[in-house]
Amino acid sequence: MKEIRCPEGILFGLLPADTVLEVKCRSRRCGAGPGVVVLHRFAIPGGALIETRRYRDPEQREKVKDQDGTE
Repeated sequence: MKEIRCPEGILFGLLPADTVLEVKCRSRRCGAGPGVVVLHRFAIPGGALIETRRYRDPEQREKVKDQDGTE
């Protein structure tokens, strides 16, 4: 098991050794922006980047629909 801890040593959880960690990125350099969600996948242990995927943001579509009054 791999321990997930902050720099101060607080334990946030345990992961099996062959786990993939997926995180949402907010960086424009990675392609994130209005209407686009970027997800990075990392191998645990080691932290090697496996892949990066970009998707349309469904929440952003809802906001646009709300603003223009259509359903």
